[in-house]
Amino acid sequence: MSEPLVLDGLNHITRAEVVSLEEDGWIQVQAEDSTVRTCELLRVAERVAELRPGDRVLCWFPASETEGGVVLGAIGPHAPPGSGETPAELILEAKHSLTLRVGNGSITIREDGKILIKGKDLVSHAQRLNRIKGGAVQIN
Repeated sequence: MSEPLVLDGLNHITRAEVVSLEEDGWIQVQAEDSTVRTCELLRVAERVAELRPGDRVLCWFPASETEGGVVLGAIGPHAPPGSGETPAELILEAKHSLTLRVGNGSITIREDGKILIKGKDLVSHAQRLNRIKGGAVQIN
C-alpha cells in the first residue's frame, strides 16, 4: 500500500477501488485505508471512462469526510490502440437521435424511425442478394 499524496496537509490524492455505481450518478469507492467515500467523476473532454465495481481508480479527497471526492480516472496497464478485444455486439443508445459523421458524410437515426444517409457517393455491395424493400421505393 502506498502513502497518499497530501496536497496541503488535509486534501489528498490516493488509489481506491470502485465499490458501486449509484443510480443518482455518485460513485462509491474504497480507499487504501479501507474507508468508503462517495465521489463524482472527473469528465475529460467528452469521453467518460466506463467504470465497473472492482476497477482501480485514482481519487482526490477533500479534507472534510462529509464532502464528496472526485474520481480522477481509472488506473491500469497501458493498452496500445487496437489491442482491446472487439465486442461481439455494440449498442449505442440515444433518446432522440444518433449521428455518425465523418467529413461531409453522415448517418442519422431518429427516434421516429427515420434513417438519413448523406454523402457525396453512396455505394452498396452485396455478395448475395441486395434487396430494396419499402412501402414505396423512389429512385431519382
